[in-house]
Amino acid sequence: MSGFSQENVEAIFAQAGESMAAISDSLNQCFDTSYRLEMGESGIWSPEELDDAFRGPGLVVLFRLGDEAMAGLIPEGLPLPDWYTEPGESQSSRLQTLSMEWSMNLIPLDAGEAEEFKTYATESLLNEVMQGEPADWAALLRINVFPADAETDAEESDGQSPSAVIPVIWPLTKPPVTETAEAEPDPAPEPAATQPAQQQAAPAGAAMAASSGGQNPLNRINKLPVQAIVKLASKKIEMNQLLSICPGSLITFDKPCEDPLEMYINNQVYCLGEAVKIGENFGLKIDKVGFHKEYKTKIIEF
Repeated sequence: MSGFSQENVEAIFAQAGESMAAISDSLNQCFDTSYRLEMGESGIWSPEELDDAFRGPGLVVLFRLGDEAMAGLIPEGLPLPDWYTEPGESQSSRLQTLSMEWSMNLIPLDAGEAEEFKTYATESLLNEVMQGEPADWAALLRINVFPADAETDAEESDGQSPSAVIPVIWPLTKPPVTETAEAEPDPAPEPAATQPAQQQAAPAGAAMAASSGGQNPLNRINKLPVQAIVKLASKKIEMNQLLSICPGSLITFDKPCEDPLEMYINNQVYCLGEAVKIGENFGLKIDKVGFHKEYKTKIIEF
């Protein structure tokens, strides 16, 4: 059964327990911290389960599944970095990645895929949850936060009080949603004679999706942000040359101007293209994509 339901509450608890290391890594990568997360006592949600720290500000990590949502509450006293209320472009990308990765690690595959995920600041975490109207049977998952200590085993945290708690609550029956573009009208139906031929020519990706219960496994990573860098040229220089660089210096590279530029995705060459001007901005006109098919094949096989 897809979506949030009372029947899959225990499955979500189990998924969270198995994925706690990955959830911890996502949090630490987002905020450049070194916390260790452990699953705490979980059960039925009620407002009394949250202490005064959640009446104040913090971050909401929200992912929507259908008309309902799951929300993780990170209190400001974690502590959160100063930029969390007004993140820059890179920091916004980190927050987006955090919510996406948490959705993948908390929502079982048979429950469906998150259709929207976002992390945003709020003045009152408790008010944000109450405005989302948790269901009568809403569940609460506690994630205990401990300072990471390489010399301390995870078992030694037994009996110790966590430095913070991140509650995860679901389902919210009226979650905040982002505006979506109007749906385009359905295309006119094609003649019946052409349909069998097109069905026979269905791409391998469609067959793969059908074999996995109608869900393409790539859909869960399609919105993962990646870093794209265009490399003009490179060379090695001596230290005395480096120290002599000043405004007005000219540096020559052993690369012809007409040679294509390389675009790197996560430090790997992904495609080649030529520099163009798009309005007042720099752009890259793609001439060759060398690794797209290879990447998809590797992901599917994995």
